[in-house]
Order: sequence, then structure tokens, then C-alpha cells
Amino acid sequence: MSGFVTETGIIRETGWIPGGSGCVEPGVSTSSDAAIRRLARAQHGVLSFAQAREAGLSEATIRRRLATRAWLPAGVRVVQVAEHEQTPESRTVAAMLSVGEGAVLVGRSAVWWWDLHERPPALVEIALGRDRQVRPREGVDLHRRDVAAVDRCRHRRLAVTTRACSVLDAATRLGLADGAQLVDRALLRRRVRLPDLRAVHYRTIGRVGAPLAARLLALAAGGARSEAERLSHRLMHAGGLRGWSANTEILLPGYGRAVGDVVFDDQKVVLEVDGWAYHRGQRAFLLDGPRQSALAAAGWVVLRTHWHELTCEPDTFLATLRRTLAARSLSR
Repeated sequence: MSGFVTETGIIRETGWIPGGSGCVEPGVSTSSDAAIRRLARAQHGVLSFAQAREAGLSEATIRRRLATRAWLPAGVRVVQVAEHEQTPESRTVAAMLSVGEGAVLVGRSAVWWWDLHERPPALVEIALGRDRQVRPREGVDLHRRDVAAVDRCRHRRLAVTTRACSVLDAATRLGLADGAQLVDRALLRRRVRLPDLRAVHYRTIGRVGAPLAARLLALAAGGARSEAERLSHRLMHAGGLRGWSANTEILLPGYGRAVGDVVFDDQKVVLEVDGWAYHRGQRAFLLDGPRQSALAAAGWVVLRTHWHELTCEPDTFLATLRRTLAARSLSR
């Protein structure tokens, strides 16, 4: 049997082999085939039956491509073009196409789609209005709720909640510690603004997770630092650390008076307690520089901790503090 190799397939004298770019399948126009290829490239190798039909393919052609495994099933009336690699992006697009009209990407899937979280969740999180009736979809975490027009948009070809809505929604699903890190990171990168997060919270005040959202917003507004200070005090008391005082003035020659968050006077160690990284830039600007130089010149050592470490890694905080205090005691 003779034949020749094309870019992605083979044409044989006996007929068409799926995937060949050098020929057109019987009954499929060149323009339809080109449209399908453009759509597949734009959608990470995924398309729906409806999109294929709109491009000019018949139901029989779709079934034939599935039978020859040129296309692979990827959901309810959704296919993955075999020459495209399956990825988290392709699975997300497939899930959205499978749910169909009215689907909105939400929560952890949405913040990942916005590139605000390093990996997607195991299940694609999709919201669908209560007026739509669909059966459960494999690989989909379906939320039956309406998303207000002000809280959704299109991003990278998918309907998705806005950045602020996505961040707050995902944060409440991640829980206090991980959710706080997500909000802090998004604010620090200036991908969202605190007023926008508050506006989303007020619009969705009755939803599950609203109390946690309120706490996260209070922490973001500056409450994390005062909470971090109280937590550091509790941890030091519980860890048996003594000889420290809080918010203590230090007289520095050539500088004047400085206030340390926590001061170990005997070892000349100052512990500075920050809230979130979102606020740290301004606070560091105010605390560092001449003040830091004056402390060092007077023989003081400055340690820094923050809300995330105190909340998620308290043992690390205490171990670092103990090592520093022990080293300073030996050197004096």
C-alpha cells in the first residue's frame, strides 16, 4: 500500500487517515477544517460538539473522528483533539464546555485561571444559575448559585468571576491560614485592591463563608499586625521565654528614642512583628534605614517575624528566637 507522510498524518491511496493536514476529510471543506484547527489551538485542544457543528462538521463526521481516535472524549459532548496534549488548562476548558451555557469559573479554579494561585484544584469549580438543570459532571465541582453580572467577566476565553470576587471566594474555601496567604499575595502584587474585596463581600454578605471573609478583610486592613503581636506574646509565654517587654523605648546615641515591638534587654535583641507582606513595605520603610543602623551601632540584633509565620509555623519562630537569644547570651 503506497502513501506519503504529511505534517501530522498520512494519506493512503485507499482513503483518508485522521490528523493529516495535507488532505481534507471527505465531506469536510477546507475552511471548516481550518476553523476547527484554529479553535482547537485557542482552546488548548478542546472543543464542543456545538462548536464543531457551527464550524461546518456534521454529527456523523464528529462520530467518525471519535471512532478513529483523532478526537478523544473529554466531557459531555466535548472532545480533545488527539494531537494536543491534555493539560490543566484543557481540562478546565473541557469542564466549562461540558456544563455549557451560563457556566462561570469560580473559587480556586478562577484564581488559578487568573494566575494568582500556583495550581488548580482537583475538581474544576464552576457556578451555574439555579434556573439551569444539568446532571453532575465528572471532574466538576458544581455550585448552584447565580453570579451577578458585576462579579463576572471573560478572561482567556472563559467566563470567570472577577479577580476580586475570585480571590475572596477562593480564600474562604482555602481556610484562614491559606486564604490569608492568597489575599495577602494578591494585594501585594496589586492584582486586587482592598476596596474591591470589600465591595464583593458586601454584595455577597449572606453567602456561606461570609464570616471568614469578614475576618480576612479585617486582617488585610491592618488587623493582622495587632493580632500577630498578641500571638507572639502568647507563644513566648507558652514557650517559657522570659525577660522581655512589649512596646519598649530604647535610647540610641545619635538617633534618639526608638520603640521595639518586643525587647529582650539583657541580650540586646529586638523582635519586630509585622502583619502581612501587603503592609510590610511601608512599615519597613518607616522602621529600617537610620533606625536599623542606629540599633546595630549600639549593639542590638533585630529579628523579624510576621502573621503568617506565627500562625502557620510557630515552632520555627520560637526555635529561631531561642537560638538568637542563646548566641547573644554566650557572646556577652
